[in-house]
Amino acid sequence: MRKFFILGLLFGIVLGAFGTGSFLLSSNVPPKTDLSYELPETYDALVSAMSAAGDFVEGHKWYGTEKEQAEAYRHILRILMNSVQENLSNRDFPYFYEINPFSKSGMDNSDQRYLSVLINGAGVYRIWGHKGTQVDLSFSVYEQDALSKTLAAHNADDMEIAPDGSFELILGGPKVEGNWMPLQKGVKRILVRQIHSDWTTELPGDIHIDRIDKARPAYPDLSSADMAEKLRGVTDTFATNVQRWPEYSRTRFNALIPVNSLTKPRDVSSTGGLAGRVMVGGHFYLQDDEALLIKAFPTKAKYQAIQLGHHWWESLDYANRQSSLTADQAVLSSDGAYYFILTKNDPGYSNWLDTEGFVRGVLFMRYDGLPGNSMAESLNPTAQLVKFDDLASLLPQDEPIVSSDQRQGILAQRRAHVQKRFNF
Repeated sequence: MRKFFILGLLFGIVLGAFGTGSFLLSSNVPPKTDLSYELPETYDALVSAMSAAGDFVEGHKWYGTEKEQAEAYRHILRILMNSVQENLSNRDFPYFYEINPFSKSGMDNSDQRYLSVLINGAGVYRIWGHKGTQVDLSFSVYEQDALSKTLAAHNADDMEIAPDGSFELILGGPKVEGNWMPLQKGVKRILVRQIHSDWTTELPGDIHIDRIDKARPAYPDLSSADMAEKLRGVTDTFATNVQRWPEYSRTRFNALIPVNSLTKPRDVSSTGGLAGRVMVGGHFYLQDDEALLIKAFPTKAKYQAIQLGHHWWESLDYANRQSSLTADQAVLSSDGAYYFILTKNDPGYSNWLDTEGFVRGVLFMRYDGLPGNSMAESLNPTAQLVKFDDLASLLPQDEPIVSSDQRQGILAQRRAHVQKRFNF
């Protein structure tokens, strides 16, 4: 009642001050264009897809604990955010969009800053900016589908970069001197990965993209047909990925890999991964009195890391929790191995990986830049399900202990790096 009283009072004040003739603006409103039902229909299709997504997650295997149910709906919103960003971009006048802690999906890497955009493969594009101090910077071309194989790849180590860190990379058209990558016709996805291993020192660069060939059309006005096409793209991308990632976890990990074990290392460039990357995967199921003890070894990889995720196929919180570790962050034990401890409660050891209270989840280990893209079988990591109270007897006797204050300091450093990485 109070709201209606205030609105009425405001209405009276406006009428008293300006008169009814000034308040009635109908003569200044452009006539409504009589269009087809294409726009409302495509919008209704998106709404229907969102409703169907709710039904899908509620009936899914991963819709179990309260945490998993909450993450199910965050998964829907994150997929929607990415679908909107991807499909509202203009492929002739592109801007990179970022995959960050708000929009992460598809089992994002805790150590990476991703930049992505769809482009027109018939054009010529210039990627430009400054490299930054990250351990690795790479540019990959894929088909539009997120799980397509790598069509072309370029690494900053092989590029001409000025002393001040500035660079340009040409994509498409005839081969040119300097930094160049080929493009094939059709819609293509560009994915830039900036990888950070030492979070205390490494920062990303600033990277941008423009279409530069003469065939680029003039910047268009947005028509109803254009918007309808974009809405269809949002709906298709959303409907695909909202089911794809949890189903990938269910059919590729849960169904094929024994629980609390690890796969053998494999090249992932044929399924949307980075060229030159070897990965090990697994999934865990842990009671409160259990831990998964991962034993790994140093390698000649340029970048080596481990991270946790949940079954909706997203990384766990890596800014405010220690749910991932790189070779630069992890502590090497006196016997020459890394011992990573997956458990709900902090065991007091350096290489604890916080499961964030998830009873079940997934883990990934990445090795980039291995000589020959492989490593000796003796260096393969192993997993062992143990009792939490038995950890001390299974680790080297001189395994360093981390105090509560030290842990809080480590977490503060992690959060500060993520804030700088994403300019939060």
